[in-house]
Amino acid sequence: MLNIPKYYEDPKTLHIGCEEPHAYFIPYLNEENALTKSREDSKYFQLLNGEWDFRFYNSIIDVEDGFYAADYAINDNYNKIKVPMNWQMDLDKGYDVPNYTNSDYPYPCDPPYVPDDNPCGIYIRDFELDENDLSRDLFLNFEGVDSCFYLWINGKFVGYSQVSHMTSEFNINEFVHTGANRIAMLVLKWCDGSYLEDQDMWRMSGIFRDVYILKRSRRGRIRDFYITTELKKKFTKCILNADIDIVGDREVAYRLVSPHGEEIASGETVNGKIKLKFDNPILWSDESPMLYDLFLDVSDEVVLVKLGIKDLTISKSVLYLNGQKIKLKGV
Repeated sequence: MLNIPKYYEDPKTLHIGCEEPHAYFIPYLNEENALTKSREDSKYFQLLNGEWDFRFYNSIIDVEDGFYAADYAINDNYNKIKVPMNWQMDLDKGYDVPNYTNSDYPYPCDPPYVPDDNPCGIYIRDFELDENDLSRDLFLNFEGVDSCFYLWINGKFVGYSQVSHMTSEFNINEFVHTGANRIAMLVLKWCDGSYLEDQDMWRMSGIFRDVYILKRSRRGRIRDFYITTELKKKFTKCILNADIDIVGDREVAYRLVSPHGEEIASGETVNGKIKLKFDNPILWSDESPMLYDLFLDVSDEVVLVKLGIKDLTISKSVLYLNGQKIKLKGV
């Protein structure tokens, strides 16, 4: 029987070993690479989707200990499963069944506890790293796992996470080595968070979004950013402010390019901040979704931020976009 802390029934524990949340972005080698719009084209991105070894249990009570060991021998009780995919959708194997509810709980209501007969799945995948990879900081990302999961790498416990529809990111530097490495995960169908994720929806489980490693510079990198724009003088002037959280003693070089490819401004942050003023901004709307490119460059990484400049206000119960009245059609 598996002996693990019951984080899945502890409302005070959402994450163990996870990085702090931040804006979504992918680092690239240069501006040209960033403009490909495909994150798989980045040399700093390693996708781990594909076929994983998988074993399904009807109850966590039945899970055998030791599956997370680096030398664990995968036996005939395991099958291949595609990642990303909910395990209920592997119809040939018949793991569990999809469940639709709108307001009722599909299990006895006793928060924060969930039934002992809590279906779960073990996921195992091997991946390779070389010496160049190990010269960088490595972050393992799970973009969506329902409902919660425990994570081991090479037999060592890395962490735990829940909140199904958000990214969980782990720094895995101390757990990996050159050559073959192994990820092992225990994913549970229900956790205390399932009481809050009581939506009008299909309830399905497993790794349902992408899994990947980001390889980040140790000499200096962007950890997070927050960018705002403000329009003045009847939308003829724009003020852009950016606050960038930088790891390492570095500033960030930036370049702002218009939707037509014209350079608007360039320079370097001061204490991680950018403040720009420029005239006659090209505005974003749903009919004309024009986007500026803001390139952020530090060490050997370039981050591309797509910016839509717009003004959205409500006046006397009327919604205005860039000074024009708009109506929303709903159902």
